[in-house]
Parts: sequence; structure tokens; C-alpha cells
Amino acid sequence: MEKNAAYDVILNKISEMRTNFPVLRKKTDDFVFSALCLKNTFFKNPVLNFTEDIILESIVDGRADGGVDILINDPNVETNDLVICQSKFYENISYDDVADAIHKMIDFYKNMDNGNYEAVNQTVQKRFLTLNSEIGDESKIVFVFYTSAYKNSIRIDRLNKIVKEEFKNDNKFELQVYFAKDLENEIKEAESRRPYVETGELIIDQPDNCLEYQEQAAICNISAYSLKTLYAIHSTDLLARNLRYYIKKKDIDDSINDTIKTSSETFWFKNNGITIICKDFVISGRRLKLQDFSIVNGGQTTTLIYKSDKVSKDVDFYLPCKVIRIVGDTEDEKNQFSLEISKATNSQKAIKNIDLKANSPEQVRFANSMREAGVFYQTKRGETIPKDYKLDYLNSDLASVGKLCLAGIFQLPATSRSKPSILYTEQFYNPIFNGDQKSVCGIARDMLYVDYFFRKKFIPEFDVQNKNPNMIPFAHNSRTICLAFVGLAARYCRKTIKINDFLNKLDHSEKDKFYEEYLYDLFKELNGLDSIFNYDIYKSNKDEIDKGLYILFSKLINEGFKNYSMAKKQNSQKISNETNYLKNDKNYFDIIFNSWNDFVAVFEENSNLFVK
Repeated sequence: MEKNAAYDVILNKISEMRTNFPVLRKKTDDFVFSALCLKNTFFKNPVLNFTEDIILESIVDGRADGGVDILINDPNVETNDLVICQSKFYENISYDDVADAIHKMIDFYKNMDNGNYEAVNQTVQKRFLTLNSEIGDESKIVFVFYTSAYKNSIRIDRLNKIVKEEFKNDNKFELQVYFAKDLENEIKEAESRRPYVETGELIIDQPDNCLEYQEQAAICNISAYSLKTLYAIHSTDLLARNLRYYIKKKDIDDSINDTIKTSSETFWFKNNGITIICKDFVISGRRLKLQDFSIVNGGQTTTLIYKSDKVSKDVDFYLPCKVIRIVGDTEDEKNQFSLEISKATNSQKAIKNIDLKANSPEQVRFANSMREAGVFYQTKRGETIPKDYKLDYLNSDLASVGKLCLAGIFQLPATSRSKPSILYTEQFYNPIFNGDQKSVCGIARDMLYVDYFFRKKFIPEFDVQNKNPNMIPFAHNSRTICLAFVGLAARYCRKTIKINDFLNKLDHSEKDKFYEEYLYDLFKELNGLDSIFNYDIYKSNKDEIDKGLYILFSKLINEGFKNYSMAKKQNSQKISNETNYLKNDKNYFDIIFNSWNDFVAVFEENSNLFVK
């Protein structure tokens, strides 16, 4: 059996984790190994701030855990993919061991999805319910298996087949497997970030073989092995000026890997290659020499070439490379030029909407407005959050603010959860980011606190205080309707909507295009709404806000659960569980309409939260 040198690396990193995170000092090696895996695969991006709270919330290993060790929503994707992990801190492992672990994760998901919560302990149950409430129609379910053991002859394709057969090739379900060497590479990548690469060199196919353009750019064919070598030296620093760091995406990764493994001679034809921007470059013979440079397109290709054991000095191939000198007299002009090149060239692996909007003029303005409102707003994933803004509700980004506004302003709680990409359509994006930014930022700031309160304070207390255990799954799925409810309460108390008009419109909820034709115009206009809370209370008395929010949320959940129970009784085939019910905006409006008088009473009792 091949010696597993990576195991020793992992063992040393486990010791470092105990030093860096005091909460881990009395934990078992198995527990710390789970934390190490989580940190170096899902929290490599420095903006994601891996904390002890994340460790304790995410790692659910224990008795009756259903065969899972880690539960998270993927922080690297907009779709909040549900990630279910099992880790094995073993020095050796067999195919059957890995297959058994994968089957346990699958069984766990099926039990939870069918409402068989009694199969696991309450900690796991509540964690799953909380995370599952965040996934939507665009989300994936990702099973991840970690082990410190050597891969040996275990075939990943056989393991992938387990998931495909269990879910009838549904692309919603994915599997990721990390053996010791994979984890060692992830650790190296996570620990080697620098702002940019000062100098580097690539090999081209033939001496001086390039097509130059206006002395500003050139196209040439570079050696895959030389690219692999460059990545081995500089790691993710090569992507310093990219719009975002490498994020796993199975279907694209598999396609690139397959071409590398089976037909590398066709790689040039099938792959878009890479684009490099730089301060300067020189082509001398077969050497492309670079200064102050970054790969702005082709990060996926670069990373996978580096990770492939099919690329070596003896087994090499070529891929297209476009190299461009940065244009601009000022730093702002140079940065804008880099941004435009990044946006324009990223076509092989789709750049997320949030990345395409990074540093756009309205986002820069919005970031400034958010800062004035007291919130640090990230325009680009990977930005470092200043220490004064580390609290959850004091920092945010486009995707988070957009979801909060879809729920709180536009009253679309289900859409904000199940189809958040609608944010980037003109009808929603422009009113939020190109409209009255000062008012939207005031609302967003308050909604960030509402969201924080729901997750960190309300749910833990509700789980203890609530006398009806059947209500807990509904409560855990109620985050976005609670956000919408508070937004509606503010509009009611501030008198920014005509209530009779609103109720008359709700009476048409069964009609096609109900929202578009009846409610969109009503909610897109803020009509003077420049915040949610009375700012004096927000600034000086969070306890009073917390008390009022608890009352509001409890009322909504009680009334909502009644409506859900009735709807399920009437149509159990269509409404299978709480998650399913709350993924439909119409059901939220039905709750509001059916219990309006009760809600008005609780709005007025707590009007001091919203009105001076």
C-alpha cells in the first residue's frame, strides 16, 4: 500500500486547528478533522470569516446523527445549496466503507425530506430544518465525503453511480469525495493567497509563435504543464484579479477532466483557454514572461489542470492564451479595464450574477450609501470585512440585500428563497439598486437585523418556549415570511400603502399573474418609507426591537401554521410538507388575507417600533 504522506500533513493541521480555535481543544480528532475539512473546502474565500460559531453550528456529529457529521448551506454559491457531509479520520479505508457512508447520507436526506424527523436527534433535526428552509428551486443537494485515508484503487465513477441510481439521474443531486491528497491540496490552496503575482513565466508551443494586436495584446498557445507548474508555485494568487475564486461545479469540472484524461490532444479545440491581464509581458523564444499579472478567465481550467495527474512534463498539451496589457492612466481606470475584461471573457464557466455586477457604478454608489447607513457592503466576493463590521447584521452583499428586499419590500418571501435569480431582472434590480438608494439602504440595514434576530435569537428561543412540537418545522421554514411580515408592518404603521386597496387586491390571489398585475406596482413604490424601524429605537434599544419582533413572529407563525394545516388537510398530495407550502408566495398572501384583523391588532400594539 502506498504511503499516505498527506495523512501526516492533515495530522499536523489538526494540531494547528486546536491552537487556533480554543473551542476545539477538548474535541476528538474526528471532530477537529471535520472542522479542518469544512474550513479548507467551503471557507477558503477569506471573506467568509470561518468562526467558532460556524464550527459548533455546522458539525452535528454525535449519537443519533443519522450518519452525517456536517450540515451547511454552501456559502460560495447564490443558490444556498444544501451540503450534507460525512468525514472519516482514517489512515486506511475501503471502497465498501466509502459506499456505506454515502448510502447513510442519502438515507438521512430521504428521511428528513419525508418528515421522518424522529430518525435523528433534535440538534440534527433543527439544523436540517433551518438549512432546508433556505434552499430553493435552483438549489442542489450536495453529498460530501471526507477522509484522511489514501485513495488506493477506489473509483470515483462507481461512487457517483450510487447517487445517480438513488435519484434517477436527477441533476439536483451531486457527490463530492475528498481523499487525503485532495485535502492536502485544498489546504495548500487556502493558505497561499497573496494580493497579486509579481512575475511568472509560461512556455509556448513554438519560438515567437504569437499573434500580436496593437502592441497591447497577444494570443499564443501555452503548455498545460507550464501552467500547472505556475499554479503549483502561486496557487490562487493567479486569480487575484478574477471576479471570484474557483468554485466547484461538477458538470463543468467533469467535462474538462474528461477531455484532459481521454483526449488531451483535442483540448485546444474544446476549451476556451485562459485570459491574462498584466502590467507588462515579453515573448522571447518559447517563453512568455509576465509582470504584475492575473488570470481573469480560465480559473476553472487552470485549477483542474493543476489537480490532474494526467498532466506532466512527459504528458503535455497546449491551450489558447490571450495576454493583455492593462490600459489606464489612473488606478480607477486600470481597475475598470480589468473588470470589463473579466466580465467580457468569462463565458466557459458562467460567472454569477453577483460577480457580473461587481464594481458596476450603481453598486459602488450603493456600497457608499450602505456605509452611510452603518453597514459594510461587499461589491466583490473575496473582500475583507473590516473588524468594526464583523457582526452579522453589519455586513452584507448584493445577493443578501437583494433577497431581503425581495421579501421585505416587494413582499415575495417565497420567490426570495426559491428563485433568488429573479433579483437580477430589470423590474426588481433597478428599483433596489438604481432607485432611491438612501431609502433602500435604510430598509436593508433594518432587514439585516430582522434576519439576524430570526436566526440567532428567535428560533432558539421559540424551540424552547413553543408548546406544540409539530409547529417547529413550520417555524424553521418561516424566515422569509417573517421578513416580509415586518416589511408589511412598517408600511401599515407608516401609512405608505392604502390598506383597503391592498386587501381588495389580495382578494384576487387565485388569478393568473396575480402578483404582476395587482401587487408589483403597489410595492415597488416606497412612498417615503426610508427605514423599517424607528431609528431612535434601532440605535439605542435593540432589546425593545427584539421583544416586538418576537411577538410579531410568534403571531405570524401561529396563524400561518393554522393555514398550512388546513391547506394540507384539503390537499395533502399537493402540499406535502412545510417547506413545500412556504415556497409559494400565494400561500403567504392567503395567510395575510385570512388573518388580517388579528395582524392589524399586533401591528398597532407594536407601532412604536416603526413610528416615532
